[in-house]
Amino acid sequence: MSQFACKEFSALDKELKDDLLECYQEAQQEIEEVINDIEDNGFSFDKLDNLFRSLHSMKGNCSVCFLDPLVDALHRLEEIVDGMRGGYIKYDYHLGALINVVIERVYALLLDLYKYHGADTAQIQLIQSHLDSIYAEEDDSQRPEMAEAFIAILEDGANEEDDEDASKSFVVKVEFTETQQADIDLFKEFSTRLNRLLGYSPERGERILKLAQLINNECARPVDPVQLSAAAYMHNMGMAMILKCKDDEAAREQAERNHPLIGAQLLSKHPGWDDATAMVSAYQERFDGTGYPEGLVGPLIPQGAVILAMAVKFIDIVWGKSGDEYKKSAMRAIQKVNQQSGKRFPPHLIDSFNKGIRKVLVARSK
Repeated sequence: MSQFACKEFSALDKELKDDLLECYQEAQQEIEEVINDIEDNGFSFDKLDNLFRSLHSMKGNCSVCFLDPLVDALHRLEEIVDGMRGGYIKYDYHLGALINVVIERVYALLLDLYKYHGADTAQIQLIQSHLDSIYAEEDDSQRPEMAEAFIAILEDGANEEDDEDASKSFVVKVEFTETQQADIDLFKEFSTRLNRLLGYSPERGERILKLAQLINNECARPVDPVQLSAAAYMHNMGMAMILKCKDDEAAREQAERNHPLIGAQLLSKHPGWDDATAMVSAYQERFDGTGYPEGLVGPLIPQGAVILAMAVKFIDIVWGKSGDEYKKSAMRAIQKVNQQSGKRFPPHLIDSFNKGIRKVLVARSK
């Protein structure tokens, strides 16, 4: 593997290099926050100006520290953002995701230069060439698709050595007793019916189940996959109460807040599913204690409930409500989940989520 070096950077005082890393991360966080704000609350040129300033500051700091190859890559990204400011490149969430991914990849190269005094030449050339192509594209409608394809290339290339094993282990097989299988079949039927009534895809429960099992498989101490299966199908059964609220907003809000407890009560009527019942009851709790219905904190929340909540969040972002067509916004969904580290989700389970999602991305690419 060919490597490039930045000798002048390597010769700088460690304190100065440490400051650069800290400033880079601060600018990176600012950029992520702006992109999230655009996605959540809508586009504005003021937000884009803030994004450009943070990116320009990031590039300037790298330039001062003799990191010319990284500066070249960031400059190409800056050109795309400047095109958005000028109105001849339309902002799209794929382009927003690309900004975050490229900045993260450049940071990884920066760390390699910091630690080992060399970084992958092929990686920096790949970033530069694809950003050039996206910027030079005359048909603006093609840019989001180009950005999406480039993200897939970067993600696949990050873990090529794991691709074969990851794709083989995409589906987690769970063994049920005869009695458990009968209950699971019933729970699956309940899930399919309710999702249809609520306007979701009938396959939503199955998608949540598969992802939850993948995340669980990556945990140091996995929960019982049989119990997790029941929880995945039954987690939103309490949402059936919303169907009775019609136009009563107060009643609807109360029903939504109570739905984990109601779903848990329904599941508890079936013997042998105590752990699954606890997962359903707590899947809307938050690591920082601000969740509902009980306001549980940290380790008081069952691990299976956290795994289930991460799977639900990812699936609902990526597939939307109807689930008719894959939105291909996986990076956006991954970012949303990761940003809840230490807030809604414990950091160590975020790591398990990321490992599980990597297998999903590899399987889709194949």
